[in-house]
Amino acid sequence: MLSFDPSDATFQGAVIGVDRACPRGTAASTMTFDRRLILQGLAATTAATAAGLSAGLSDTPEDRRIHGDVSWQAADFVGRIGVNVHLAQKGTVYDTYFESSILRAIEDLSVKQIRQGVYTPTPGVTDVLYARMRDLARLGCRFSAVCNDPSDRYVTTPPSALPRIYELCGGAIDIVEGGNEPALLADPARNPTLSWLHQRALHETVRRDLSGTGIAVASPSYVQGNIALARPLAGFVERSNLHPYPGMEHPETAGPGRLGGFREAMRPVCGPVESIVTETGYHTALATESAHLPVSEAIRARYTPRLLLFAYLAGMRRTYLYELRSSFGRAAADPESAFGLLTHEGEPTATYRAVGRLIALFADPRGPAGTPARERADPRRIATVGDHRDVHGACFRRGDGAVLLPLWLGLSGWDWRTKTAVTPVARRLRLEDADRRNAVTAHRFDDAGGVRAEAVALHEGIGTIEISDRLTVLEFAA
Repeated sequence: MLSFDPSDATFQGAVIGVDRACPRGTAASTMTFDRRLILQGLAATTAATAAGLSAGLSDTPEDRRIHGDVSWQAADFVGRIGVNVHLAQKGTVYDTYFESSILRAIEDLSVKQIRQGVYTPTPGVTDVLYARMRDLARLGCRFSAVCNDPSDRYVTTPPSALPRIYELCGGAIDIVEGGNEPALLADPARNPTLSWLHQRALHETVRRDLSGTGIAVASPSYVQGNIALARPLAGFVERSNLHPYPGMEHPETAGPGRLGGFREAMRPVCGPVESIVTETGYHTALATESAHLPVSEAIRARYTPRLLLFAYLAGMRRTYLYELRSSFGRAAADPESAFGLLTHEGEPTATYRAVGRLIALFADPRGPAGTPARERADPRRIATVGDHRDVHGACFRRGDGAVLLPLWLGLSGWDWRTKTAVTPVARRLRLEDADRRNAVTAHRFDDAGGVRAEAVALHEGIGTIEISDRLTVLEFAA
């Protein structure tokens, strides 16, 4: 774990190369980095523009914005949300409480994308792992399978094992990834080549032996100073693989934790391919002295729905939260004990509830079979008028024909120096609905993970809505 002076603005909010796809003690996670390489990594992280990530900021204090020029599908958004799990680690909470906690939580949340490491099938060793992956596949889950390369000093997944792994998972693999945060800096003369050779073999195996499966091959998830050492992978990847932890920054930050910076930092390695976020999220270890700064649980619950929507609207093909259940139950100063949507003891956090309610709101309603489709609202008929600085949002069409318009202010709600929440900022906008509805429903998310539905009165389709840095989702019935 690295350390630096958090008062140094160069580093504020930066997340510096920590390995989180395997719990501590199961992968190489401590390393001495040259400070110059850290600075190089941060420079790469902050090098790109934020074009396309904001919902069209305006220099004028008041403007009219038409929502729905592109109508996103709510089901597609839900289908791209995932979580990280560790089903192979024996003796952990993922092992001991798989049926009673892990399986139930995935079903309760209705998450369909799972990120899991895969290993050479070995009778008596990996049987339980692949049986559990088949259990999840029966729930409709799909996997991003992490295949570590020979630079990992604990375990390597040979590409030749992929066809058998695919069979053992019931064919439920959508993505095959290269190594998780390969430690290129640990051996700069050897590890970049090992990682490159492994990635080339992964791609060749998928295209030769698993053609027709639709599997996308993602790059290794290089982080920070390791990126500069990575050899070009263009031609061997269809997705660049990002770990854009915002640290204590808000999801839409323009600082070192900015999503666009992580994407651009990987472009020289992967070329102009689409990106996936295979690890992201916030931890709540407020007593930590780690370089990876915390937020409170209330702020995590405020930020995480915004993070998922922001990543989707930025074009991320998948976003996997880290992690489903905290792998450890150590002291309050340990970040690795405070990432889970469930606590180490298995209790749902406010963030767990917020994510579950976000998915439930956007998911297709489960009505009676054969119910005819209702007439659909036209999102091009919806507009907001007022000060749109820092306003984010876009229209989504749900399966029942309703249109959902999430709106929020992309502002910080956390003072990292005092470790206290900032009072939510509110702003009023005029809402215009050309269908002249008498009311719309506003679903207001709170910091406890709850959602309150309230009617917003309209007069001939015009009314006033209040938005803040807490997510509000307007629902326009079909």
